[in-house]
Amino acid sequence: MTPRLSKSRIQSGRQCQKRLWLELNQPETARWGGAAQTRLDEGTRFGELARDLLGGGLLITADHLHVREALAETQAALERPHTEFPMLFEPAFSHEDVRVRVDAFQRGEDGDTLIEVKSTTSVKGEHIWDCAVQTWVARGAGRHVRKVMLAHVDNQFVYTTAGDYTGLLTQVDITEAVEALQPEIPVIVATLKKVAIEPMPGISTGRHCSTPYGCPFLSHCQSGEAAPAQYPVDLLPRAGALIERLQEAGYRDLRDVPDSELPNGLLKRIAAATRTEQTYVSEEFRRILVAIPYPRFFLDFETISFVIPRWLGTRPFQSLPFQFSCHSEAASGAISHTGFLDLSGESPLATFIDHLLEAVAEEGPIIVWNKGFEASRLRDLAGMFPDRSEALLRVIERMVDLLPLYREHYYHRDMRGSWSIKAVLPTLAPELAYADLTIGDGSEAQSAYMEAIRSETPAHRRDALREQLLAYCERDTRAMVRLMTLEESGATVTRSSSPDR
Repeated sequence: MTPRLSKSRIQSGRQCQKRLWLELNQPETARWGGAAQTRLDEGTRFGELARDLLGGGLLITADHLHVREALAETQAALERPHTEFPMLFEPAFSHEDVRVRVDAFQRGEDGDTLIEVKSTTSVKGEHIWDCAVQTWVARGAGRHVRKVMLAHVDNQFVYTTAGDYTGLLTQVDITEAVEALQPEIPVIVATLKKVAIEPMPGISTGRHCSTPYGCPFLSHCQSGEAAPAQYPVDLLPRAGALIERLQEAGYRDLRDVPDSELPNGLLKRIAAATRTEQTYVSEEFRRILVAIPYPRFFLDFETISFVIPRWLGTRPFQSLPFQFSCHSEAASGAISHTGFLDLSGESPLATFIDHLLEAVAEEGPIIVWNKGFEASRLRDLAGMFPDRSEALLRVIERMVDLLPLYREHYYHRDMRGSWSIKAVLPTLAPELAYADLTIGDGSEAQSAYMEAIRSETPAHRRDALREQLLAYCERDTRAMVRLMTLEESGATVTRSSSPDR
């Protein structure tokens, strides 16, 4: 049977021929996460809005499961004068057993313009390939495609009038780049058709599994591979070129790499802790933590970003806080907690600010993990709410960032090259690790929030999501309270001064 390809399958095959083979032959082994579905839903919503922003037109209604119907519906529309249906949305074309659906197809006297809509803020290389495949198929089906446009999100757009998204979509002419790829398309198609009917390619997992897109078959592929090194050299942070050099030299396990191969003190520290199983804690770290005065406030945000802005005054993809957790600790050791979470779906920003300013009082260090994130959110809010700007900027001035302190003064080999709070916490307080929570990371929190604010979500489900979100965010700040103390960790001081830079 002749394999049928599509734009997305060709892109899969370009990324990894094994991925294409699995999509065609073992699709049930794919595993998509909730965050991927959330991104897909947002992209779909943007595509629907883009039709209005492009001026409207005729939508080919047959879905992707009814290819013949879509092709027939498209052909019927194309047989009508272009003045009657100048713009088609989702038209279907087929050429040499490759089928595509085009986001928008504008017909004119002297030829057609193919428009690809992407919910991104710029033109990317993979977008050019998307359009190149579609152009090749449309031309093969008899259309005179003379221009190719990429329509994407303008990230400078600010949503100022309810329901008015004029200016959200911007178009870029990519015709020249698409034309340059046309000679390559038939070669790629012929190659991938062979891949589809031959035995599964013997391709090992690697960096291609996440570039340019994450692969839903990753866990399936890894399950059939030999176990990797217990501490692979690629756990070294920010060391791409070094990792490649070590791998080329035959090193697989970090424990086998001599210090002479490592260029700086940070990487040597990671290697030493991994080899010796001794946790690194600088001699001065405890003094630094103890010196942070009281009262202490421990703060963490959860945020959401929308492709299509939902709240007035916001931009596409702007990271907007909808929740915070704050633990406070007095000099006596007394600890209290307060939090904020808005699941109404309406803008929570003004109320978020009011509750936040009340929670952190006016004096005392505000301890965060990765100050850049929370500070950026507060600067955005300061710009949006001038009357609260001064108070928000004071909050930023009070922030103490635990992340660089831990990066400089602490390492446990189970962190595996990461200083995220989720990597550090289990090495000091495994009882507080996130495994017992339904929501275990920020992307899951975003997916839960998106589900909770949908109008069709039942009340009992929204209540459950509320409890899960509150528990997750509270764990982040409780973790920081715990990470302020090292005495009960059992960590061994293995060095008396900060490592060489």
